[in-house]
Amino acid sequence: MQFFNIRKPIFFAFTLFFSLVTTGLLFVSGAIRFWDKILFDQCINYRVLSSDKTRNPLVATIDLNDTSIKVFGEELDTRQAFADIQEVLADSNAGAVFDFLFFSEKQHDSAFIQAIEWAGDTVVAMLAVDKGIDNPNLPYRELTEAERHLLARHIWHINVVEKGKVPEAGTFLLPFPELIEVAAAIAHINMDPDPDGVYRRSPLLYAWDGGYIPSLALAAAVVRLGIPIETIELKAGEYLALPRSEHEVIRIPIDIQGRMLIPYTETWAADTGRIPFHTVVAAKSDDAVFDRMFSGLNGRIALIAEISTSQKDFGPTSFERLYPLSGVHVEILSGILGGLEERAFIGWASTPYKVITILLLLSVAILCAHIRRDLLFHLGFLLTLFIFSAVTFYRWRTNALSPWYAAPVVLFFFLWAGAFLTRLFIRYREQLLLRNALSRYFPHALGERIMREGKTELIPAYKELTILFSDIAGFTKWSSDRKPDEVHAFLSDYLESMAAIIFSHGGTVDKFMGDGILAFFGDPFDLPNHCEQCLKSAIAMQEKARELAQKWKPIVAIDLQVRIGINIGKVIVGNLGNKTRIEYTVIGAAVNLAQRMESNAPLGGILVTAEVREKAKDMFTFPQRLDVTVKGYVNAIEAYVLSANS
Repeated sequence: MQFFNIRKPIFFAFTLFFSLVTTGLLFVSGAIRFWDKILFDQCINYRVLSSDKTRNPLVATIDLNDTSIKVFGEELDTRQAFADIQEVLADSNAGAVFDFLFFSEKQHDSAFIQAIEWAGDTVVAMLAVDKGIDNPNLPYRELTEAERHLLARHIWHINVVEKGKVPEAGTFLLPFPELIEVAAAIAHINMDPDPDGVYRRSPLLYAWDGGYIPSLALAAAVVRLGIPIETIELKAGEYLALPRSEHEVIRIPIDIQGRMLIPYTETWAADTGRIPFHTVVAAKSDDAVFDRMFSGLNGRIALIAEISTSQKDFGPTSFERLYPLSGVHVEILSGILGGLEERAFIGWASTPYKVITILLLLSVAILCAHIRRDLLFHLGFLLTLFIFSAVTFYRWRTNALSPWYAAPVVLFFFLWAGAFLTRLFIRYREQLLLRNALSRYFPHALGERIMREGKTELIPAYKELTILFSDIAGFTKWSSDRKPDEVHAFLSDYLESMAAIIFSHGGTVDKFMGDGILAFFGDPFDLPNHCEQCLKSAIAMQEKARELAQKWKPIVAIDLQVRIGINIGKVIVGNLGNKTRIEYTVIGAAVNLAQRMESNAPLGGILVTAEVREKAKDMFTFPQRLDVTVKGYVNAIEAYVLSANS
């Protein structure tokens, strides 16, 4: 029995509609994005804690920690310590990236400015204020013309293919003017967590005054690699391209807002190569220390940031509850510098991949839905889910592609659930129809056994059965003079009574042919004594017919007399027919001979073939022999009348 058929497309159409709508509602509610975040966090955990991916060795981290603050004290406030560290880094042939907001001027700024100007490649931080924020209690103001003029040379005018929804800055919290003038780049350090507070992505650009302000890490990488600003290409929603040469282009995957997924590689605690701020400054006055610093910093980019216990610039990541946000700049800078390597960035699934995946899953769902066996149906869906999961993990492991998983899996789950529920519904409906059909052929207990043991297909077989035909003598002439309701009432009582007797003896009613009955014994379940049961049934039917004659003669004036013919032999039995009509029946010469026995039986009598008599002669009495002429037989057929008193 096929529960889900392509010839019934309405069922799959409903399942598909239900799956798409439910998946869409889950997407709108944010549940799918939430599940993808959980999976993404697990992948980041694997990348950071289990994989061999490490931070780019060109990036050095210099920490202004509690010890450094204690060592320098006032020198930090006067900025002398910053001037010293810039000088040491320049002497060590290392680039400097300051993750500090130098808003106001200090006592030793001249030395600091001189050191930065001499280095020529220093990147300094500023803070962008999103356009539209208007709060007089916040320390934001419009830039002066002088500030706008100073900032103008740090604006990136790049090739924009698709601007998307890159955030626009209304104003900035800038370093003091002299610092803006001498720095190689002024870059924003804005960073917002996802709605759940976890830092997973970072904005690379802010739009302002017809151009863009880069992030601290992006600006540092471009300065270090010497990439011409005008060659940079922005296609929001896909990539930010940094051409290193005609044949080498670093493509950073970004979303529509110009944000990249942070390519974490190490926990902050695992970064044992961090250098304390005061150790670097000490190299200015100690040649031995400087020699060590030179060997450790030569040719690298040093990102200097405060990570003291009083600093609040920390946040949760997928793998650490407290992570210095300066570490995000380090990871992004590391990724860009290694941008031509595998898994340098974390990307997203492309639109073609998503479309192909959905179409493949739909195709597989259709194929699985047409599998007849439930076990294979479920295994098909489960195997497909396993393969898709393996492909998703493989794409993450080899290409660092962020898992696009929840939406197709949820859709596939609902396709499975819908198809399964549809199968159950169709099965329930067909079983109801089958039970109704079986109730016409078999007694209730036998019908339930057929359903329970799964013999519902009733595949045709060639086997020995005992066949019974019965017919009411003169029924056609009598019924032609009677009212339809009288015929219906009598015939319903008669056929129901006869069927009950046949059922009680283990027989199967093949069909009712007006007043005629075709029944057989020995199928669908083997009945070793089927001949005996058939003869007992025939005797009981004649007894019941005499009882019904007394009941109905006063009512409808019928002289009820029944002929019964019985034969035994090999026949084909099972569900036979075509696609539009199928019937559980018997065919064969033995069936035809049983019918001839019925037509030649005496009124109120039972006529059986010699084969039946031979089978049952020890249990029943056959007082009369008849030689019956049957069409298709050259010689007369030997037949016997069964005694009603056997």
